[in-house]
Amino acid sequence: MTFWADDIARSLPRDVAHTIHDSKTPSGTVPFGHLRGPVISDAVYRACLRNGLTVRFVYGVDDMDPMDAATMRLNETLAPHMGKPLWTIPAPDGSGDFGWYHAQRYIGTFAGLGIRPEFYRGRDMYREGRFDRSIDLVLRRADRARQVYREVANVKRPDDWLPIQVICENCGRVGTTYGRDYDGTTIAYECLLDRKAFGRDDEVVQWANGCGHTGRISPFGGRAKLPYNVEWCAKWDHFSVTWEEAGKDLMTAGGSRERSNALYRAVWEKEPPAGIFHEFFTLGGKKMSTSKGIGAAAHELAELYPPDLVRFLMLRTPPQRHVEFDPAGMTLPRLVDEYDRAADAYLADPAGDLSSVWAFAQLTGDPTPVPFRVRFSIVADWLQIPSVDPAAKAAERKGRPLTDGEAADLERRIALARVWLDRWAPDEARFTVQDSLPEAARDLTPAQRRFLGRAAEVVGTTSAAEELQAKLYAAAREVGLTEGEKVSRDAFAAIYLALLGKPMGPRAAWLLGTLDPEFVRQRFREAAMDGALA
Repeated sequence: MTFWADDIARSLPRDVAHTIHDSKTPSGTVPFGHLRGPVISDAVYRACLRNGLTVRFVYGVDDMDPMDAATMRLNETLAPHMGKPLWTIPAPDGSGDFGWYHAQRYIGTFAGLGIRPEFYRGRDMYREGRFDRSIDLVLRRADRARQVYREVANVKRPDDWLPIQVICENCGRVGTTYGRDYDGTTIAYECLLDRKAFGRDDEVVQWANGCGHTGRISPFGGRAKLPYNVEWCAKWDHFSVTWEEAGKDLMTAGGSRERSNALYRAVWEKEPPAGIFHEFFTLGGKKMSTSKGIGAAAHELAELYPPDLVRFLMLRTPPQRHVEFDPAGMTLPRLVDEYDRAADAYLADPAGDLSSVWAFAQLTGDPTPVPFRVRFSIVADWLQIPSVDPAAKAAERKGRPLTDGEAADLERRIALARVWLDRWAPDEARFTVQDSLPEAARDLTPAQRRFLGRAAEVVGTTSAAEELQAKLYAAAREVGLTEGEKVSRDAFAAIYLALLGKPMGPRAAWLLGTLDPEFVRQRFREAAMDGALA
């Protein structure tokens, strides 16, 4: 089995210059899961380079799109701007425009993730006339576009409808205008007052009302924009796109990609680019959407998670399989463990499939894993015991001083573990060694108290965790805390209850080895005696 990005690169013709394309409408805060598309595109771009193809990667900000998010209608500040191009709406902080405000927060994460495409703004593409040739072409062949909408999307457009959205000269809206009668230079348009106006119920958006203005205007030089599906084709034509992925919702039968493919063939008389769809990131089975309160913002998690870990999260699962993600719970420790397994695979065989996932997750093209790494869950445990110095403990586990790379890796894990413990760790992963005997220890069973009395005798007799664990098992068997041939969980629950006040915690032998032996002996004897006196 080969890495999926290499499979895509090898499926592309070798005798042409390739362009990988992607874009995003900056209509608000972008969910973390939406980074999957750019990471996938970047991986295919890198795979093309690795396989000797000539390739470029272009990414667009679709800020000519109208404000149409349903949630914005409830916002007193934004409601008056519904239907206007995003770049014409003031930014939330009063500086710049709304579209670029959100675009910068999103694409601002790219460089830190090793994603460095050529960027463009939709506003500039229109204003500089780079889509003018496509606008003229589709207006001259509007009958073909209407036929595609009718046959592929089952949407019947009126015979005079033109695939263009003029920016109203009166109210500035682009989502409410209806264009007709192209004479090669100008078109007539109406800014529809409401969805019942002019009897064109199917043509009017649900999320904004126009102003009723009518006029005639040139559709070139940024005075109008193409509808979404037609604009997609204009991008393919302008950039000579040969590959583009998209979210699953755009790739369904009769959906946006199928409509654009048909439009490209009918109007431009060209074959559309190759591509795949990617499944969504889901949280609790639901597609991530910050506007609906599901998931997390891309820029927030990208600032907290190490960039190679974000890339690994996006790339370890093939694009056409969904990823269930939740920053809470044990998701992060499991993710880091899997990342470490991939790093170990790379050290053993750099050409393997799992090795390629690890390599493509790195920010540089010549990656080398550090050979010694401390498991993330252990680092998190260390941080919860004041007496433990993680750096010293790591060197002790390794058996010699850490290299600079290993020390840097440890520091990165410490920083991430602090955030995880503060924000997302489940209760069972958090613990504090109590200053006095916890109240929960008052309910220990007689057998558990006998076990603690016996455990007090073995604490401090060895510095080897495995040897201490074996002695604890033997002590449990001596007092009858067994279930068949196995030691009962009640034995180690007694240790945690006596020290932490909860029935679970980190590996017992390791926990005891990080604490002062005399402190532990006194605590265990107190817990055992407390039962005797009760």
